[in-house]
Amino acid sequence: MGSVETADVVIIGGGVIGASTAYYLARRKLGRIVLLERETLGSGSTGRSVASIDLFSHHPAALALQARAYEVFAHFEEIFGQECGLVITGLAVLGGSEHAAGLQQAALSAGAAGIEADLLSPAEFAALEPAADVTGLASIYYAPLGGYADPMLTTNAFAGAARHSGVIFQQGRSVTGLRRQGGQVAGVETASGPIAAPVVVSAAGPWSQRLLKLFGLSDLGLYACDHPVISMHGPADVGPPQLSLLDLPHQTYARPETGHLTLAGSMDRSVGYEPIELENFRGQAAAEYTFWVAERLVQRYPALEASELRQGWSGLMTISPDWQPVLGAIPEARGLYIATGFSGQGFKIGPAVGDLMAGLIAGEAEAAELLAPFHPSRFAEGRPLAKSEFGALG
Repeated sequence: MGSVETADVVIIGGGVIGASTAYYLARRKLGRIVLLERETLGSGSTGRSVASIDLFSHHPAALALQARAYEVFAHFEEIFGQECGLVITGLAVLGGSEHAAGLQQAALSAGAAGIEADLLSPAEFAALEPAADVTGLASIYYAPLGGYADPMLTTNAFAGAARHSGVIFQQGRSVTGLRRQGGQVAGVETASGPIAAPVVVSAAGPWSQRLLKLFGLSDLGLYACDHPVISMHGPADVGPPQLSLLDLPHQTYARPETGHLTLAGSMDRSVGYEPIELENFRGQAAAEYTFWVAERLVQRYPALEASELRQGWSGLMTISPDWQPVLGAIPEARGLYIATGFSGQGFKIGPAVGDLMAGLIAGEAEAAELLAPFHPSRFAEGRPLAKSEFGALG
């Protein structure tokens, strides 16, 4: 009988979360690290992400992760010797009078986390974004350093640096199950044979739920959705939105893209976030959804009525019961960790999640403290995080 392949840590999933976790584990010199990706790096949720870096949340713990991740994005080339495609647009969160108190609290929380954020009047916002209709607005949260980056450049940079540090990447190798010895994880099963390991990290997005079920572990209430994004091309004489935008009255988000494009989608939890079976993923934006978003975007930017709708797309998103990430150790199986359920926030906190998950595995107190609010046990213990009043991406 041949010997079983071994590792000190196996990471499941080759998106930005898995790649960044691999990099930070390698920096801590935690032994032989193997990352398994069922297809190719970034082929899941990461590669279809809008990749916004919004610098906004209603929850202080989430803002702490955003601030930590932004330090990496802002100094990416210094760290990795290559770009992540960071484009600083500034972020505006538009609110009516009913949102004013919440936006004020969000700005205070952002400042406490070290994120530059201010409140603007409608007139001040109009000076920054003259194409916008400010009717009905009362308060605007503004983070001047918000923007977006390139998800594939980011993921490949983390993967390249991890490889340079000795991490083994195996693409096209899917995990079919988890191995267990009593209450301890013992590795993974794959179609091409098992890998024995005392530590397994599931960063497999919507597939993480299936792995937990195969392992006989408690249901965390995660679900996959096929979230669409629309693309609008403005004519040369119509200026597209310059800022990244979360529009609370219209429950839409938008950001500029090169080539006179605007990318946009729904923040309404009842539109574009319906559960699907993974086998039914289509990767396209339906016409009804496209028109729903476009109509609301045109209400905010009337000049976009002359725009041309381009081919949009959709990406798999993993939603948790409280719409906040699920990060930490699985209590029923020592050595098993999970990083999933990002509910649309994964890319912008990816560098921080990778660093802190690696720190948690290494036994670092700071990592345990910062990740504690997102622990997987919070649902079974009846202490989910409060849902945002701002919609799906708040």
